[in-house]
Amino acid sequence: MLENPKNDKITENWAYYCGDTFQFWTGPKPAADEPQTEAITKQIEEGYISNNLIKECADRNVAAMIGLMPHWFLYTGSEVSDPEKDERSPQVIEAEKILQTWITQMLKHIAMQDGDEDANPLTMAVTQMLVTGRGYLRLYRPKRYKGLPNANLYQKIRLHCPPLGSVRVDRDDDGEIEQIAYTYKGGTEIQSLDPETGKLTFTVSYSSDDNNDQRLPESWESDFGGRWTIYELRSPPIINKDIKRMQNAINKALTMLGRNLDLAGFLERVITNAQTPGEWVEDPNRPGKQRFIPDKRGLQMGAGKTTFLSGIKIDGGNYTTPGVTYRDPIDITTFVSSVDLFAARLYLAFNQGHILASGDGAISGISRVQLRQDANLSLDRPAPVIENAFANILEVVLRFVEPAKYKDTFATVKLRKGINYITPEETAETRTNYQARLISRTTAMSALGVEDPDAEAALIDEEMAQDAMSAAFSIPGADSTTKPIVGNPTAE
Repeated sequence: MLENPKNDKITENWAYYCGDTFQFWTGPKPAADEPQTEAITKQIEEGYISNNLIKECADRNVAAMIGLMPHWFLYTGSEVSDPEKDERSPQVIEAEKILQTWITQMLKHIAMQDGDEDANPLTMAVTQMLVTGRGYLRLYRPKRYKGLPNANLYQKIRLHCPPLGSVRVDRDDDGEIEQIAYTYKGGTEIQSLDPETGKLTFTVSYSSDDNNDQRLPESWESDFGGRWTIYELRSPPIINKDIKRMQNAINKALTMLGRNLDLAGFLERVITNAQTPGEWVEDPNRPGKQRFIPDKRGLQMGAGKTTFLSGIKIDGGNYTTPGVTYRDPIDITTFVSSVDLFAARLYLAFNQGHILASGDGAISGISRVQLRQDANLSLDRPAPVIENAFANILEVVLRFVEPAKYKDTFATVKLRKGINYITPEETAETRTNYQARLISRTTAMSALGVEDPDAEAALIDEEMAQDAMSAAFSIPGADSTTKPIVGNPTAE
């Protein structure tokens, strides 16, 4: 029996990401044996304030890596892996059309989910990997579209991200995968791979339905060229104990700020030695004596009011001297400074100090660039995992379509990762590196924020060809001055 891999660390990290953090409250709370523990804890929870910077930073890392669709290209076993190769086999061209259709339909499906965070399986899997250290992607054929001629490609071959704890990967002593199990509401799917034939065996056992009817297990084989239809993304989580403690400190400071505003956030007046409003009348129970009847409206103060304070009559016909003491609302500087301090340390712990630098004019341009470089370097470690996962998805989709035809077709993926905002210094550095032939034109365009470098390169080549034609044949009306073209290493 496969165990549930959702351990305490994964559960805790995911709770921080989802903002379910009151369970980690580090502020004052009653002892467990106090009689009013439950009521007091409930009152604290009602006033609990949090600012989920962990989710903000994790989402920023995800957006920096897969916010833009990765570059990908296909090649066969006999071809050289060159994305700029002019002549490609008809099989590769056809495969690219199939995958482009599948990706386009997937993106349309995601866009129709009305902002559901779980709708984008690639985003959710990368988020799970960064937060918990494990993320999963699964390709499958939905039964509802089986045999339907009008179903599109993405409806026939669906990609989704299984929930945390629903996938178990068993490995041998060498770290090789022996089997993968996916548990869902209707049953369990177990995959095992034959190392000799490369065929994948699926065994599905179904849960009993509401009528307590038990369906018989099913088993079948498929050839995906030694690939699994469930891919595990593994990388060290970016959330550690220090980051969680700083998040707790931020939440505590905000909660204490709100609590103190409730208790001492208003102007208070204390009136001493003054007679409350009212009047003295004859006391029928004590002839010759008087008794004081307070005014039901109480002391009238505020705009448009004139208030007179009288002392309290004491023995000997004397009166006390009334006084008024004011207490201003509480100063929140301590709480604000605490939040700012812990937030800054948390951003730095995530290698996102450039977020602070963007609003701090005292930080030099060099420091800004260094902070951004630190942020980009932090993306390098998980990037190959995501690239391999996306390449595996593309290759398995092709084998879903026609296993024999595309058995020797492979995918290469390059993430368009990086912080989106580009400083003038970085722009100049990218141009210099390209002109020195240290980086390719595609890499330079990606670094400068060009969303589709291939299309842009085609436009540049077309313009250069037209300029060369104009210069060679001296077309009347053509501009004789040659303007530098961005991306041309010979331009001055």
